[in-house]
Amino acid sequence: MDKVRVGLVGIGGMGYNHYCCHKMLETSDVVAVCDVRTDMAKEKTGGAVKIYSDLNEMIENERLDMVDICTPTYLHAEMAKKCLEKGLHVLCEKPMTLDEKDAQNLLEAVKKTDKNFMVAHVVRFMKPYAYLRQAIKSGENGKLLRLEMHRNSSVPLTSWQNWFLNESLSGGVVTDLSIHDLDFVGHVFGKPDEVSAFWRPLKDNSSYSVADMRYGETLVSCEASWYKVKINFRAEFLAVFENAFIDFKDNKLYKNNEEVDLSGFSLFDELGTSVKGDNPYKDEIEYFIDCILKGRKPVFVSPQSSVDTISITDLVKSAAVKM
Repeated sequence: MDKVRVGLVGIGGMGYNHYCCHKMLETSDVVAVCDVRTDMAKEKTGGAVKIYSDLNEMIENERLDMVDICTPTYLHAEMAKKCLEKGLHVLCEKPMTLDEKDAQNLLEAVKKTDKNFMVAHVVRFMKPYAYLRQAIKSGENGKLLRLEMHRNSSVPLTSWQNWFLNESLSGGVVTDLSIHDLDFVGHVFGKPDEVSAFWRPLKDNSSYSVADMRYGETLVSCEASWYKVKINFRAEFLAVFENAFIDFKDNKLYKNNEEVDLSGFSLFDELGTSVKGDNPYKDEIEYFIDCILKGRKPVFVSPQSSVDTISITDLVKSAAVKM
């Protein structure tokens, strides 16, 4: 097999991003798209693939190797299990599920099959974060003392039937947005020794969370927000080491106030495959497909690590003082 036959489930904002990334890859062949909005799916794909409104019909009628699930979060667990039981590899958008209980149940379904399952934790594939991860693990700047991570945007108002705004369907700002940084932190450090947090559940179209996590003598803070006011999306971090600091802001990375050139920076040592590194969304998909073609498990984003990330989001919510 030199190409993986893909069925894409959900072609909204993120789903269309995945669709375009698949089209860039020589190893991927999207043969079908499933979305309840069939007219939109036909328009976005230009009639290039078969369109379905029902997942069951797609996986029964099409000869697929994998599915790429980009549906609302509350649908992830059921859809992923169904596709795994059908004998298909599954790439699933983050978060894995709404809570740890569902994540553990999905993990058990993964263990019953020899197929690959991976959650698309795209931040792990982003060069500024990979650079920071390497700096922390290498110890080249001394011990990490403090890490501040921020992720802010206006409240998302363009989702299908506004499912983002229903926290029972999206998990809210912690499970949907802060999870990017919480996943990075868990991937690098594991489970925190101690957590304190504040969380404003969505009210009047504004929500935020602030979590402080202690790892030994290192304090990590993750702040995320959806605000009613119109603000541009921003993702930033500041890492203070004993002998240096690394700052990511305005999409540029700095070390000790000097901009870092990431053009030659590679994730090869961590991934074991040579993705180009020019588009993290494409890179995560290419990595997953490469694992399928080479008969390897996607250990860089293992199913267990994604369960652990959901565990941390649940921990933050349970520890949080609600505002």
